[in-house]
Amino acid sequence: MSDTIIWEYPDQLHDEHGYPTNDALDYIKNWAFVNGKTGSKFGKDSLNELIEYIKDLWWYGEEAVEYHDGLLELHTYGWSGNEEVIHELKSTDLWLMKFKAHLAGGHYYFKIDSDSEYDWHIVKSKDI
Repeated sequence: MSDTIIWEYPDQLHDEHGYPTNDALDYIKNWAFVNGKTGSKFGKDSLNELIEYIKDLWWYGEEAVEYHDGLLELHTYGWSGNEEVIHELKSTDLWLMKFKAHLAGGHYYFKIDSDSEYDWHIVKSKDI
């Protein structure tokens, strides 16, 4: 028995209402560690492919997925279909190794390129 799971590329990414299909969400498990088994694309070499898949799956497309200067931004705009994608991403190496911040309103930030000049700074704005 293999410790790798292989999910077939979905025939349909979105249903008639624009929500990701179950098959489309399951396909993210190609990049995940699920029930003790690794997905067939688990690993840092597949991050760009996963980002491209997210762009295809994401509602609001290019407005919500930005990739520049080694930083990936995902903005759900509170839409439940995008939140479902985020839920599945939490099991992937993208999330485990590259996730940096979440801001209220469904804003997620990932540092993809460790050599990027982009850096994170947390600034305390008010004493409590």
